[in-house]
Amino acid sequence: MKNVYIACGLTHVPREEFNGYAALIHALAATLHTRGIARVRYALRDSDPQLALRPAKDRARLCYEWDRDMVLWADVLVADVTYPSIGLGIELQIAAARATPTLLCFRHDERHRARPVEYRNPDASRHSLQIGEGYVSLMALGLPTVRQVIPYTSSDEAIQSVCAAMTNPIVLSGE
Repeated sequence: MKNVYIACGLTHVPREEFNGYAALIHALAATLHTRGIARVRYALRDSDPQLALRPAKDRARLCYEWDRDMVLWADVLVADVTYPSIGLGIELQIAAARATPTLLCFRHDERHRARPVEYRNPDASRHSLQIGEGYVSLMALGLPTVRQVIPYTSSDEAIQSVCAAMTNPIVLSGE
């Protein structure tokens, strides 16, 4: 059984999507656990509720420490990157520095896709911003520890796909 940290960006989830997104993260964690695939930790259960009980002046430091410690504890990082987040990027980098196998998953629908953009540099040259397919940052996709990228269109599909990847030793070993 693997130790899995489910990383996700929460700060900028549109409020009308928050409850559904939180339900997905809870359901993914429960499914990985009940199928005997993993011991799971994640911020919605293992750090955010506890932060609310701490003095405001300590919350930022504790958030960093507790979430970092969960990444360090993990054998595998499952990162839902549907909603970009600075904290999620830090967690991905901590995992990469430790060579922790990482699965990137994201909701694949037009609401979450960045539109192409053109820009001009001071030398008057014109360029298209390199955003790949517009769902996941190229820098995140380029992390050497990413073992699989999992687009999904429904919560059920996300859970099934992540569970399938977690039972594939080739995916998790990176061979």
